[in-house]
Amino acid sequence: MSDQPLQGQSRRIFPGKGTREAVLLLGSAAVISAVAILLQDQTIRLSLAVSAITLVALLILLQLRARFAGTRIDPKLVALFPFLEGDSAPSIVVDPDQQVLWANGAAKAQFPALADVGIVASVESVMPDASGLLRRLRRGLERGSMSIEDVAVRQGHARFALRSYASGQMLFRMEALATRGGNGGGSGSVPVLTVSQTGTVLSMNDALRRMIGIRARDLTAVFVTPPTDTASTAEIITPDGHVTVYLQQTSLSAGRREIAMIPIENLSSVHDLKTGLEELPVAVLKLGVDGQLLQANASARSLLSIDHIDPDMNFANLVTGLGRSVRSWLEDALHAHHPLQPEVLRVRDRTEESFLQVSLMRSQSAEGPVLTAVLHDATELKTLEAQFVQSQKMQAIGQLAGGVAHDFNNLLTAISGHCDLLLLRHDQGDPEYGDLVQINQNANRAASLVGQLLAFSRKQTLQPELIDLRDTLSDLTHLLNRLVGERVSLTLMTDPDLSPMRADRRQLEQVLMNLVVNARDAMPEGGEITIEAKSVVLDNPITRARVTLPAGDYACVTVTDQGIGIPQDKITKIFEPFYTTKRTGEGTGLGLSTAYGIVKQSGGFIFAESVVGKGTAFEIFFPAYHGQTVIPTESTAAPPERPAATGDGVVLLVEDEAPVRAFAARALRLNGFTVLEAENAEAALELLENPALEVDLFVTDVIMPGLDGPSWVRQALALRPGIPVVFVSGYAEDLLSGEEDPIPNSVFLPKPFSLKQLIATVQTQSAMRDGVLSVKDAS
Repeated sequence: MSDQPLQGQSRRIFPGKGTREAVLLLGSAAVISAVAILLQDQTIRLSLAVSAITLVALLILLQLRARFAGTRIDPKLVALFPFLEGDSAPSIVVDPDQQVLWANGAAKAQFPALADVGIVASVESVMPDASGLLRRLRRGLERGSMSIEDVAVRQGHARFALRSYASGQMLFRMEALATRGGNGGGSGSVPVLTVSQTGTVLSMNDALRRMIGIRARDLTAVFVTPPTDTASTAEIITPDGHVTVYLQQTSLSAGRREIAMIPIENLSSVHDLKTGLEELPVAVLKLGVDGQLLQANASARSLLSIDHIDPDMNFANLVTGLGRSVRSWLEDALHAHHPLQPEVLRVRDRTEESFLQVSLMRSQSAEGPVLTAVLHDATELKTLEAQFVQSQKMQAIGQLAGGVAHDFNNLLTAISGHCDLLLLRHDQGDPEYGDLVQINQNANRAASLVGQLLAFSRKQTLQPELIDLRDTLSDLTHLLNRLVGERVSLTLMTDPDLSPMRADRRQLEQVLMNLVVNARDAMPEGGEITIEAKSVVLDNPITRARVTLPAGDYACVTVTDQGIGIPQDKITKIFEPFYTTKRTGEGTGLGLSTAYGIVKQSGGFIFAESVVGKGTAFEIFFPAYHGQTVIPTESTAAPPERPAATGDGVVLLVEDEAPVRAFAARALRLNGFTVLEAENAEAALELLENPALEVDLFVTDVIMPGLDGPSWVRQALALRPGIPVVFVSGYAEDLLSGEEDPIPNSVFLPKPFSLKQLIATVQTQSAMRDGVLSVKDAS
């Protein structure tokens, strides 16, 4: 739909024009016919008769046009006309060309100039931002057939609705709402304004206009200091001076907010009238010196979850402070001379967490000093804050895990590498051989643990391939049945039309095994685990657990158990590393965090839903793959182990970790290579400045202080083109795949690597160098 506001002139809602045209044409035809009868000349009579017939034909066409125009309105709308005509709310029908087709009696009475000026100008008689309102309503139709918005108008509040029909025609309706305070737009109504995100006043009612004496354009013309969206009090600029008011703010769409204001002096007088206090649109309390609850209106009682006030009811027993005791805060507020700051408190005895922002004001009464409290529901604000803190924490943990894993990979490379060097000098008959093998095996176990950390931080090395989940689950079923044991049954259901996907098969199997093992552990008495794979098509994006799934096709895997379930206060933490709901010694807390990282790195989404005592369901969404062919990605896994062979050539080894550099240099030299060592990229480039120095291969770390691996290699290849490269890193190959211009003749070797893996990779790249040179020589 167009974003232009509804406007345009009407030619149909007021009759008369078509009738006058018909009378004029019919009269003209009659006069011409009478003159033709009186004349004797046959030629002239014939000409006049033809003219009369032409006029009659025009009259018929006019009537047909009028009849056709009358039937242009959508039949569904025509069926509503008898009801809309008796409606007290103005209703107007417009066509896709923004022409007014019809209006009921209420619309004609409310907007007498509608036929001449159109909708925008008519609605501007009740609110200044009519164009923006109608534009927002039209945009709202993109999400459905009905768009509704409640706004403050000059005489109070009104609900504007716009509905579209299949024909493209729309029904516009304006319904007056009960004004805040219960007095309509009269003298007793509460001052209300609507403000944009930038502070522009979009509308203000008559009560506020009478109070400040002007039509304000922005908040600076209304308030001494424009209030924030969380402020509870402010000072209004009036012709008689500044007036302090309480604020009730409501968030609207597009960053707009509505601000209702109650003058404090009015509030003080209302305190003595319980009926007046009840009608206030804000939650208000009056507290005694010791926190005793003296008065509370209906809004306050609702927020505090109480039905009535008991004589011994204390505010400190209804709420609890987040950082200090409520009694201490009330005492300070009663005696302190500094300005009082709002506090966020948690409501007690609620099944779900509920928070209130409480603002206090000191005053004197006949009984002595009292505190007046204004309450605002801050639950949504605290929820958003908790979600933000959670996302920040997960991001920080991911960065920490990735950094720790990178450092550990360097250490493990040095440990396992030097262990391999020792094993070269010992055979199975040596007493130390068994110890060295144990060191090597435990280093590999540690590498697996580090791999789980890298999985969570989404920096592990993946080998994506085209996968049919039906085949993967079928192949995995035998292993999963052995994992779950005899007490637990495993049911597999697959969609025959399941979409293919791209993922690392080995990592996907690890995710499924982790979920099935957790499901088994959640059912100590036995039960059933169901694995369902199906295709899911999302026509529109959906939001679940603070994550938005884009529209598209997905392959969805659901693992459901009948176990003990996960409490809601813990389910938001289950994907964090080292967090586990199992008893000490039963789990590492890395299973779900590993699954989370693998799914995210594969471009998927994972969600968990649980009901305590009934079970848990994990849903994984992988984007479906619709390509005709799949280009296999270059394998980033370690090369297959093979016996070391004697090599030759000059290798420039660039590694900032001294233990790793020492191991790699010794391993290469033992296998016949000449090794030049450099501790950083700058030192490597300095070595290459010598034109007499021949280098056949670069072996370099990716992440180093100063220039990183790809950066210095590009500079070196500009002077020495064609040299093969082996990149090594404790992070994933994603660091290289993100490069806009991939480096030719390069491979990736992830840390930790063994002696045989290093030698095999270097020999393969050296052979590539020899092949390149031989081709050049032949040419």
